Amino acid sequence: MSVFEKIGASAASGSLVSMNFIERIADARAAALKAFEGVGEQLTAAYAAAAEAERVAQVAHGGHGYGRSEQACAAYFGERFSAEASLAAMRRSLDTRIWTRLLEETGLRTMMDQKERDDFDRSLSGEEVPEATLENIGATFQRLCGDAELIFLRGLARSFSALDRRFKSHDGFKIGSRVILDRLMSSDTGHWNYGCRIEATLMDLERIFAILAGLQPAPGALRRAIEADRTGWGPKQSQTQTRFFEVRVFKNGNAHLWFRDATLVAAVNRKLAEYYGEALPDAAPADARPDIFRNRATVPAKDLAFYPTPAEVAADALHDLYLKPGMKVLEPSAGIGGLVWPLLERGCLVDAVEIHPDRAAALEGRCAPGLTVRCANFLGLQPREDYHAVVMNPPFAGTHWMDHVMQAWAFLKPGGQLAAILPASAEVNETPRHERFRDWARREHRDRWSRLFRDLPPESFRSVGVNINTVVLTMRKGSRP
Repeated sequence: MSVFEKIGASAASGSLVSMNFIERIADARAAALKAFEGVGEQLTAAYAAAAEAERVAQVAHGGHGYGRSEQACAAYFGERFSAEASLAAMRRSLDTRIWTRLLEETGLRTMMDQKERDDFDRSLSGEEVPEATLENIGATFQRLCGDAELIFLRGLARSFSALDRRFKSHDGFKIGSRVILDRLMSSDTGHWNYGCRIEATLMDLERIFAILAGLQPAPGALRRAIEADRTGWGPKQSQTQTRFFEVRVFKNGNAHLWFRDATLVAAVNRKLAEYYGEALPDAAPADARPDIFRNRATVPAKDLAFYPTPAEVAADALHDLYLKPGMKVLEPSAGIGGLVWPLLERGCLVDAVEIHPDRAAALEGRCAPGLTVRCANFLGLQPREDYHAVVMNPPFAGTHWMDHVMQAWAFLKPGGQLAAILPASAEVNETPRHERFRDWARREHRDRWSRLFRDLPPESFRSVGVNINTVVLTMRKGSRP
């Protein structure tokens, strides 16, 4: 089946256009540009004739009298005309409107969240609007149709992350029946608190639940229903109920959002699991003991799923570290060297520890100057404060990464730096074990005014098969008292 046949096929997301319809659009576009080109030629000739008339007029008036003849000519006939620039502007305007129409009439725009739509609109607002030729439309919609499910899943994940940062976490993605929305309304006026920027997210939620229910989305219906229940000025309580949601707003401006359809909530959770990928169970086990000191693991996790560090992620993780040639750096979960090679490029002396024999052998086989490789279980090694820095992407399974980070910390010299790529749960999850880990990190970190955690871009690990949200933990070890 060709891409145009796929575009012409029916889809749950909306009524997709047919191949004949796209061909008519492309033909009409070509005819319009041909007509605009002819108009440009006529206008060029008309402006040339006006310029010639001005030269004749100058013979008549000889430059005498009030005002300038050129200004009078410009007032009647306009400034200089460029057929090329005008045709290019008309082409951009026409193509922008064609792409917008196609995206809406195929239903693909419905699959996008607000950010995706804004990004698309922004791409059409510059000077490089792609031409809406038959070939370009085919190639673009082949890509968009292939990515439609990913676009929808990405928007779903982004919407829930916007509701609450805890939804950025892999083990926090399972939504329940209620979400608390801070400062949805102004506590002074009783109307929307535009500082919290939550309205677009509510519209995205409407769209998501409607699509999952097999219905046509009605953007803004929830907002209008809330506004209808909150007339007048000043702080007030209100309660709004629609097909999918119930929203209770309190006088302080905070709100509780309930999801009314348990079947759709289950569908959302399945979609989120599909997007993030269930191969990385970074959730704290139900029986995990909260004491991170007495219950440290020394054996590797049962599920050591290997996901190498992409080059862009490695560069981002190293961004905030002070590294110079000759520094000793430990990479305790080296894998195939995603973090090792950029460290060596900076002239660091790298000790790499890798538990998997084949990967350790591959690292050692590179015979890179400045690199020492050890095949071992890092958690079982005896710490020694030998290193200026530790850079790591530890296993995410369970809360195993906590044990790796704390073990790595013991290898740092006083004043040394640590950078660890971790699941977003490290920053946002609220289990006792997570909270105690963060308490430990805040106590140990020397730079009291710098942030411990920094978000990596969404889908940073997509190139290696997972979409889990990740952060970089950066710490500096203080000197001994």
